[in-house]
Amino acid sequence: MDTRELQALVRRSHEQHFSHTELRERLRDLAQQVSELSHHRDEQHLHEQAGDAAWSLLQLLNEQGLSLDAVVDRTMKKLDQRASGRLIALVGTSANPITNAHLTIGLEVLALTEVDEVWYLLPGQHPWGKKLMPAEHRLEMVRRAVAKYPKLKVCDFEIAHGDEIYPKAKETAFILRDFLLPAFANHRFAFVMGSDVAQSFHEWGGAQWMADNLDVYVIHRLGYEFDKERSILSAPRHRYFKDNVVTSNISSSLVRERGRTYEHEKLVALVPDVVWSYLVEHRLLDPDVLK
Repeated sequence: MDTRELQALVRRSHEQHFSHTELRERLRDLAQQVSELSHHRDEQHLHEQAGDAAWSLLQLLNEQGLSLDAVVDRTMKKLDQRASGRLIALVGTSANPITNAHLTIGLEVLALTEVDEVWYLLPGQHPWGKKLMPAEHRLEMVRRAVAKYPKLKVCDFEIAHGDEIYPKAKETAFILRDFLLPAFANHRFAFVMGSDVAQSFHEWGGAQWMADNLDVYVIHRLGYEFDKERSILSAPRHRYFKDNVVTSNISSSLVRERGRTYEHEKLVALVPDVVWSYLVEHRLLDPDVLK
């Protein structure tokens, strides 16, 4: 008996013995049956519970118009991809300082894609000479901000290897191509940007290389539309998340502007409390801190 015949048999059995079952109820029944499997008493009981769970799962696929062949094939492909390394989404940011918007982007990428982790890629210096807080402070604030989120990480690769990287490459694409990706050859990488950045992405040095070699995830930001279909990111593997996505217009510059007087109420909605405490402790909002 092939899988299609098996699903048809379950469908006929369901029609004979049961009426229509709501999806929520079907999932609840399936969860209970799977739970029973972990408490089986003997081999006969194991067979009974495994049969009930398999029957319910096949009927769930029937009700949702899915084939067992298709879902198993998709799972196999996903496992094969994982065998080639974890999928990491890189969020390039100066984190000057990290804000709640940065955290939201990372958490939304985890919610909306299949990535295993999100890494905040911090530069040691800004490629166009923008003044930044000292790298060790920016790095520590990100570490503290993501500490309670196991799948959010901070990547200090650029900071640690800046002496080697910056004399040879300053553009993000070439830093990734020539340094970071070879250093993490067992991983696969995607790159994350806001729709504001995506509007001018084609002007980046090495933008075409990134479009050809990385999946790019664009998160919509209020006030910044992105015409994906007419961009160099038009390929289906590049994704633009616009609808039903949590977004924010908080920026690091807004934090620095509001925070000059160190009034907590002005920043409580902009940065995590651990970042606020660190900013105060090290007086990082003072005008002469930026280098």
